[in-house]
Amino acid sequence: MIVKIVAVVLFVFLIGAFLLYRHYFPRLPVSQSHYPYALLLGCPNHDDGTYASSQIKRCELAIDAYKKGKFDVLIISGGAIKNQYVESTEMAQYILKQVDMPILCETRASNTWENFQFSKEITKDKPVLILSGGTHIRRACAIARHFFKEYGAYWYKDHKPRHILREIVSRYLYISIEIKKAIKKL
Repeated sequence: MIVKIVAVVLFVFLIGAFLLYRHYFPRLPVSQSHYPYALLLGCPNHDDGTYASSQIKRCELAIDAYKKGKFDVLIISGGAIKNQYVESTEMAQYILKQVDMPILCETRASNTWENFQFSKEITKDKPVLILSGGTHIRRACAIARHFFKEYGAYWYKDHKPRHILREIVSRYLYISIEIKKAIKKL
């Protein structure tokens, strides 16, 4: 009897957790074929100034999307968070060595929320294509809906265990913050 009760409680908990997760992290949006802006979310250099593999992948993703005609102007968002290298300007330098494209650098952001907050000042109400890694893109889109009416997502596959673990923690923190904000409104 106790085993059945525990099984039911566990089942109800899992269904509740799934529904809560889906509320805060809905399905990724269906992308349009073209956007006036793309927002490339920053990623830090190594402490010695060399590019991190995730940084290179994000830059290559932006290059690929631009060559496919998915956007007109690239906004790269990210400040000097982990070291003296400004994420957005470092990533812009990498991209411009590969291809000539219009790039605007947002240099104040220190996290994903601020990436959108400060980039919104540039894009106003124009649609935006969000560019990031696969483990990060769902949380990025969850945050994007606070700032943009129309947005799409374009990402590369990312299955590094440490990125997955970091994203699990980040999603938990995001849900906690959103719940606290909802409670304050009551």
